[in-house]
Amino acid sequence: MKKLFTLISVALVAMGVSAQTESYKAITVDGDVITLAPEFSALIDDGNNATNVADGKSIVTVNTANMTLEAVGGATIADKVDPENPTVNLGQDLVPGAVIDAEAHTYEIASVGSWNPIQWKNGNNKLDINDANNTKLYFLMGTGNPYVNMFCEEVYRDGEATGTYRAQYEYYKPGGQTMPLVGLYYKFSPKVDGKLRVQIWANKGNRHTYVIDGETKEAVDYSAEGYINGQRANYTTQAIDPETGEPRVDNQGNPVYEQYQIFFTPEQIDSIHRSIQCIPDTLPSGEVVYTEKDELYGPYIIAGGNQAFWGWITFEVKAGKTYWLFQDSSQVGFGGFDFNTGDDQPDPGNDLTAIVAQATAVQSGSVTINLEEGKEYTMSGPVTYPLLTIAGAEGSKNKVTMAEGATFVLSGYSITLQNLDIEAGANSKALFTVSENPTGNVSAENDYHFIDNIDLKDCNISNIDQIINDKTEAGIKYCVGNFVVDNCVVSLNSSATKTVFDMHNKGFINNLTVKNSTFYSKGIDQDYFVRYENAGRCDRAGFESNSINYENNTFYNVAKTGQWGNYNGFAGRGTSYWVMKKNIFVDCGSGQVTRRFLHSRGNQSTATFEYNTYWFDGAAEDTGNYDTSETILASDPQFVDAANANFTPQGADQLTNQTGDPRWLTDGIENVTTRMEDANAPVYNLAGQRVSPTTKGILIKNGRKYINK
Repeated sequence: MKKLFTLISVALVAMGVSAQTESYKAITVDGDVITLAPEFSALIDDGNNATNVADGKSIVTVNTANMTLEAVGGATIADKVDPENPTVNLGQDLVPGAVIDAEAHTYEIASVGSWNPIQWKNGNNKLDINDANNTKLYFLMGTGNPYVNMFCEEVYRDGEATGTYRAQYEYYKPGGQTMPLVGLYYKFSPKVDGKLRVQIWANKGNRHTYVIDGETKEAVDYSAEGYINGQRANYTTQAIDPETGEPRVDNQGNPVYEQYQIFFTPEQIDSIHRSIQCIPDTLPSGEVVYTEKDELYGPYIIAGGNQAFWGWITFEVKAGKTYWLFQDSSQVGFGGFDFNTGDDQPDPGNDLTAIVAQATAVQSGSVTINLEEGKEYTMSGPVTYPLLTIAGAEGSKNKVTMAEGATFVLSGYSITLQNLDIEAGANSKALFTVSENPTGNVSAENDYHFIDNIDLKDCNISNIDQIINDKTEAGIKYCVGNFVVDNCVVSLNSSATKTVFDMHNKGFINNLTVKNSTFYSKGIDQDYFVRYENAGRCDRAGFESNSINYENNTFYNVAKTGQWGNYNGFAGRGTSYWVMKKNIFVDCGSGQVTRRFLHSRGNQSTATFEYNTYWFDGAAEDTGNYDTSETILASDPQFVDAANANFTPQGADQLTNQTGDPRWLTDGIENVTTRMEDANAPVYNLAGQRVSPTTKGILIKNGRKYINK
């Protein structure tokens, strides 16, 4: 199986912050005036016909500092026309020769009477993207199918010969030794190593789009990103009928909504490709692998179906080699290229800011930074990239120390931080902030710029002020689709009162999930744990529902004199879902966690509560008509040493129901021994009562269960 569409993953290597990129545009646009680049416009007449045709080709050469491009256009055979009736097509103007395949009515070509002119022109532009940057894609169009060989085929209708003929083509096959020397193709010759990102239009997704190594004649893997015709998403804004000025409805009276083009990342296009072109197979390990239905041709189909593709393909190139780009049975539209040469690449050392900058300078699409095992990193400033994963070494956590001003700046799409030990004590910025220049999709009705996913997994974050802050100078409205915090420990240590999840400036998080995690405060109190802009709610950003979920968490001293939540747009709506299960809250939210969790709307049918502890100033919180589950654990969880961040519960209720962050619990007996690390630590029974160290049975010491025989 050949692998074509890959999620671009960048290992930690010295790639250089100041890598050089040179760009070329095949089409220039000035207002309403669209023109071909000078290399092409100088070689066509007023009818867009090439004026430099020789041997059936028009070759246009483009030179940049580090790249030579030859765009090669070919002629197609002209049609014969009935002189008495010009609307009647008599087939193509060619003369058949010797029979090649009588059954297929195929002949050699004895001669070609006339050829259509070779043309270079603008066409098949993509102008209706509707993204935040008002992107419009323009393309240069050439002529001629890039065939390897051509034959003559007689046309038969109803089993009868018509006496008319048309061309039949033999196209390039991957691994073949014959390159298409006629028809439309683009040949890139880099002078240095680098990564080439080419803007293309591919007619029909089920055609084969090739990048061929001119030396080996083998197909080169590439990633694809961009727009697929027909793949659109609904806005929540009802379209207006231009004739009546009234909101549009369909034949059944249902609203018709405006739509926008979806930008597909390489990972998403890979998923589309797999669903259409591949057969999934689950290995005994549980890993799913995909086998191309057509091993020879399938890998070179970008998506599938009868849909065009507008976007970019990206592949690595080596100096001194040539790379041919073409479709086997159609013509590729060409918009230009960006060539990152990777020149002047200083070693980024252990600075994560520089590492991400160098990696994203030479990549497109989704980028993954895999950190080296056992290595510590600094973060000297903002990290900005719209589709990023930073992963610590498997089975361990890489330490990352944030300097003042360091933050992960979100502009759109997704970010994942995993297996990191982040120290933020020297930094006053939130862990995540938002960009003044958004790149993600945007809703039409309320202009929310989307950040699809934020994932914070298996991380320790120490002395952070805030997890997220959505404030921008321009007042840009952001909506985070899904924010998940899973298996993390977060210590809050601010010098000023702040909100932990702060989206109240203009936006909101549609679905927030915190699970298997611990949050505790060591500094000045927080005013809110979660705060959104009052207008933020699911339907205003195009979602059907929204949720806030807390499951198996331990919270200590968080927003002790503040509010647990503030999100007026969510309150009292049947599309808002609230889940609070097996959490321990100690000295949080002014003793009104449940009230603020539901934004003062009691008896919510969409709220679920199970086995939570709400303990404030030495007493159980009054949960009113908010948590009415009758499963409240109204007892002191008796943390072993909360002052020193040991939140192991000793309370019988909490131990029996295994509540709070699982890291402070044990599911079974870990040690059968009478030896412990701290001989002077107090000993408790399962009821949470302090007992003598000589007591027999199952005991708890230093937060661990053990059997004393």
